[in-house]
Amino acid sequence: MLVYRDGHRESVGEYSIIGGTLYTSADYWQSGSWTRRIPISTLDVPSTLAANREAGVKFMLPSGPNVVVTRP
Repeated sequence: MLVYRDGHRESVGEYSIIGGTLYTSADYWQSGSWTRRIPISTLDVPSTLAANREAGVKFMLPSGPNVVVTRP
């Protein structure tokens, strides 16, 4: 679950974070692209972390610019 600064929410499945951008899959037929780019600066990070914690989902952000986070 992503919570944006404007208050709307969006559920995403798999994601990757590269730099300050979160990449997730997109519907090619609607957007013309297989991936979507979501700048992390558009997210309400504390609310995103809290919403995922409440749902029992591990949502992890890297703690620094050269940190790689992996999970099974």
